[in-house]
Amino acid sequence: MQENCSKRRNYRVTVIFDAREQQESPDEMRDRVGKLMESIGAELSASESLGTKAFARCRSKKFREGAYASYLLAAEPSFDEGLLSRLRLDRTVNRTFVEKV
Repeated sequence: MQENCSKRRNYRVTVIFDAREQQESPDEMRDRVGKLMESIGAELSASESLGTKAFARCRSKKFREGAYASYLLAAEPSFDEGLLSRLRLDRTVNRTFVEKV
């Protein structure tokens, strides 16, 4: 069991949600993505809503701001690949940043 724990790394994941035309609130989206991370095998230590922020460079005139959320977690080194492939299918997620902490 100790070998498994030593392979785990700490990550900070920042997600930008596209809340346009969604029935879910940004907090509900944040909770849903947090549960997804736990289902992949991450140990979520904290999640925080960073609010809605305007983009410095807009890709679209219709999408000028997004709801940001941040997660702190511990997971296996291959976690980021699995997470990005699962979130790519989610229409409410605009961008995802995974950092080793």
